[in-house]
Amino acid sequence: MGLNEFEFMLNEEFLTEFEYSPIEYCKVEVDLKLFKTESMFDLKFDFKGVARVACDTCAEDIDLPVSEKFGLIMKLSEANNFDDSELIYIARTEIEFDLKQYLYESLLLSLPQKKNCDNLPEPKPCNQEVLSRLNQIETEDIEDSADEKEQNAADPRWDKLKNLLN
Repeated sequence: MGLNEFEFMLNEEFLTEFEYSPIEYCKVEVDLKLFKTESMFDLKFDFKGVARVACDTCAEDIDLPVSEKFGLIMKLSEANNFDDSELIYIARTEIEFDLKQYLYESLLLSLPQKKNCDNLPEPKPCNQEVLSRLNQIETEDIEDSADEKEQNAADPRWDKLKNLLN
């Protein structure tokens, strides 16, 4: 009963248990405060560290900072019930509960939706070759779009059809 504190590390060894993980490497320290009562466990997780992911813009591997807090309540009941994401009912006969999936999902949720080099300190690890090719493609698309508008505006057949409506 009472407060228990734990510290552990999420790293690449932890990630190997999750096939097709978008995170290749992480070094995230987790501070867990577990408050235990007679009928429930109140878990407070504090994540701090870095996770390596591919940049959405230039595809370069970048280390994004991770700093997030999560909570989970586990109540003792007659049977297991995992339908709620923040409240888990576990049978009183359970001796241990595996939190790996919850920790993994929490780690993924701690990352921003758009993963890019914008908020990283200088020098940015951007892949300049990829960025220059993307810029070239974007310029070509703009030119193609302008050419299409010019062609559509210059077609005299459409002008004759428009006159029919008047």
